[in-house]
Amino acid sequence: MNMRSTTFLLAAVLASFPPALLISACAESRCYDDADCSENQTCDTTNGQCRYECEADADCSPGFRCEDHHCRVVPIDGDSEQPLVCPGEMVKIAETFCIDRYEASRPDATAASIGSDESRALSVEGVLPWQVADNAAAQAACEANGKRLCHPDEWRLACRGADDNDYTYGDAYKPAACNGIEALGGGDFRLMPTGSFSDCTNGWGVYDLSGNIWEHVFNGSDQTVRGGAYNCRDPLTMHRCDYIPGNWTPAALGFRCCATPESDEPDGDEEIDPQPDGDDEPEPPDGDSEEEDSGCIVTDGDEEIPDTEIDAPDMDEAEEDAGDVEGEPETEPDIDPEPEIDSGCPAEMVAIDAFCIDRYEASRADATESSPGASSTPASRPGVLPWYVSPMSAANAQTFRDACASVGKRLCGSEEWFEACNGPDDTEYVFGDIWDREPCNCVDTFCDDYCAEHGVSPCDTSQNCGYQYSCFHIEPTGRFPTCTNAYGHFDINGNVWEIVEAPSDPRGYGVRGGAFNCGTPSLRLQCGFGAGWDDLYAGFRCCKDRE
Repeated sequence: MNMRSTTFLLAAVLASFPPALLISACAESRCYDDADCSENQTCDTTNGQCRYECEADADCSPGFRCEDHHCRVVPIDGDSEQPLVCPGEMVKIAETFCIDRYEASRPDATAASIGSDESRALSVEGVLPWQVADNAAAQAACEANGKRLCHPDEWRLACRGADDNDYTYGDAYKPAACNGIEALGGGDFRLMPTGSFSDCTNGWGVYDLSGNIWEHVFNGSDQTVRGGAYNCRDPLTMHRCDYIPGNWTPAALGFRCCATPESDEPDGDEEIDPQPDGDDEPEPPDGDSEEEDSGCIVTDGDEEIPDTEIDAPDMDEAEEDAGDVEGEPETEPDIDPEPEIDSGCPAEMVAIDAFCIDRYEASRADATESSPGASSTPASRPGVLPWYVSPMSAANAQTFRDACASVGKRLCGSEEWFEACNGPDDTEYVFGDIWDREPCNCVDTFCDDYCAEHGVSPCDTSQNCGYQYSCFHIEPTGRFPTCTNAYGHFDINGNVWEIVEAPSDPRGYGVRGGAFNCGTPSLRLQCGFGAGWDDLYAGFRCCKDRE
């Protein structure tokens, strides 16, 4: 990182910024998942605060106990002569409880119809799942079949599997594994029959816990559902096993049922305590409004299955400039590779299948390494500050489109951008499958350099360390020679977000790639992550058809 160490002569400039300006939305003191929290704490997505999952056994669901501030399943006595036996349509989890293999459906549901018989909930493969009016209706449907809604800890354990994954199928988000907004491609997203995605499972054999339809849990509400759905704008976040809406109401609310061994199962006619000890579903914060621009498609009950509108949580994640610092590097980066011969693309672009994409983030024609310039003509060249705006808007998206058109190109489509980022090896980040803070410009890239420059020891290089040292800023294009893949473009992850065409997004554009100031960069720099908010630092790059 010697090439980058010179940027730290700007530390005095960074230090002059008020703390509130440095730590903002991608960069404010707020958690988005458990990785943002300290050891033994989890992220409460209802308010963005880290907390202990439990302080005592009473804080956990039945069949779980509190160990190291986490709710752990209580092992069944190994000497038991009565092993847990589940009905054929259910799956046994950790020898402790049974869970429906598939999302709940009506008895008369088919692959093309949700049905109308509300007498009881079934667990059947290949039919459309049941969208219920509320949590009470889901509980009643389960009870009618001798079951109940799953307790929150049960649902999470079944989702994460024996390997404690972030998603039901693993730790890395896979757009095609479960039914989400990106699964079918081409802007087509819709509710699918149960079990349609064979990879949307884990070693326990439960299907569709991530995606397809949100799932109610015991004593919950419309705002404490789990698993995400087919229409969520941000499936990378909402399909996680630990995500809970908290302060907004999604559409497409379904459920599945659980059951416990007969000796522990409550009588089906027994009145359920609305707040049983140890299993109170957390109340959402004040202002539990149903926001039309909340998280997933708005639907009127389950009379029909909408497939056009998208919504996303009203994220108050305002990204402010965390240090757009102008610097004077000692040397120009020597990283402009030779253009491909007869590639069908201009020299400043690289060829990918049937299209060309700019090698570098777009910059204004008069930009320098210390100034973004003012020209309305875009260029693709190394060593200059990229063209970016903050906040993003539909008008800015049109400006980017017009800029690309002025040089005979177009704004890249979301699928083109995704293919360019994944590379020929189909990796999670442009540089590979394993997260590394150094290849691309993110909030944590310069932590060790800062420590070396300022004699800080020991140096904290954990995720989000950049906030502690205030050492993150926009860099000139191409400054990171390892922020690439075999295609040979640069900075598609990090530095500034990149705007792409996304017809299925109600804004008319998508936001990809992450930026220099984003918290939890291991999440937001993934090729599959899309930002559902606009208060951020957004740039672009251009594409064109290959000749």
